Amino acid sequence: MIFMGQEFLEDKQWSDTPNGLNLLYWDGLATGDKSMVDFLRFTQDLVKLRARYAALRSESVRVFHVHNRNRVIAFHRWIEREGRDVVVAGNLREETWHGYGIGFPRAGRWREVFNSDAYDNWVNPIAAGNGGAIEAVSVAMHGFAASADIVIPANGIIVFALGDD
Repeated sequence: MIFMGQEFLEDKQWSDTPNGLNLLYWDGLATGDKSMVDFLRFTQDLVKLRARYAALRSESVRVFHVHNRNRVIAFHRWIEREGRDVVVAGNLREETWHGYGIGFPRAGRWREVFNSDAYDNWVNPIAAGNGGAIEAVSVAMHGFAASADIVIPANGIIVFALGDD
């Protein structure tokens, strides 16, 4: 959910009655404010991701891993009777996790279809990620038949998809 102006990093209170004090700061985009432009790209790409992967809009969701001490959460989304699974992992700490084991619904190649670290000074040349894909193996974890060791960037999210959505 995006609140009015959030995609522009707007920090002013808004009103239904426009005046000079509560208008969006459009000049930031026009002048190429790097933070504003990068965050808008991030927001637009998240909206496109949700549109492209129907599982991200489905009713089916299972939060399968919450580790408060590690500050990691992972959840699975899918479409009933169709599959088209998506796994999302988030890291809420200041350091990147390397080799973090999470469960996957089935073994196979899972494409990394979104990595929030790429937007940190677009395009981040040192983005922490999984090289575009991971291979989940048939080792059970978190109630799933498969698992993989993944990289989750600091304060970031990674989205994996199975199939050709």
